[in-house]
Amino acid sequence: MIEYRIRTGFRIAALFPALAFCAMGVALVVVSYRAMLAGKALEGFAILIGLAICALGLGFLRLAWTGRVPAFVEEYGLDDPGEIELFRAKARQEGRLYE
Repeated sequence: MIEYRIRTGFRIAALFPALAFCAMGVALVVVSYRAMLAGKALEGFAILIGLAICALGLGFLRLAWTGRVPAFVEEYGLDDPGEIELFRAKARQEGRLYE
């Protein structure tokens, strides 16, 4: 898989949403589970939403931990294959491309 290395500032900035989303997701799962045990309806759906939020937080955490982002994220909006190759050549030159 082709990945790009991101700068340290972006890695540090990715920690804040990672921690926030993980905390919100876990809190929503715990509150929903307690409500489900109390007999409230539709709390199973809230548990799934909490797990999705937590997964989003884990994605940001992976980004902060590894410092690499998949190529499809970095190259979003580049239409021409030549344009993508120029972008990759520049990233290779800067040492940011992992193939």
